Amino acid sequence: MIAHVTVRTAKFAETLEFYQWLLDLPISSKIKGPTGDIVFLGENETKFELIEDGNAEKVNTKNLIVGFEVDNLDEKIAMLDSKKIIHTDIISPQPNIRFMSFTDLNGCQIQLIEG
Repeated sequence: MIAHVTVRTAKFAETLEFYQWLLDLPISSKIKGPTGDIVFLGENETKFELIEDGNAEKVNTKNLIVGFEVDNLDEKIAMLDSKKIIHTDIISPQPNIRFMSFTDLNGCQIQLIEG
């Protein structure tokens, strides 16, 4: 079982605000780390960890995607559109699954999945 996925970010406050805004991820715990705050987002599922690090660079990988299940993909796309965040078209590999992807402000590829 995966415990968490971690993103080190120089844009800590903006990143935290973004994921709470888009996905309503609650802070399950918050601690002080050696480079700043560390938060774990989520409840019972695998946690999404954000580490404040002023020296962190944008993620530069095309082979790693973090996927989040959402109840209403169209609503999330509208939210992204409202902030002019570029995303892919919806892909539906099966009748009951739809997903799309975008890159967050840290360079992470994020996939939102409904189904």
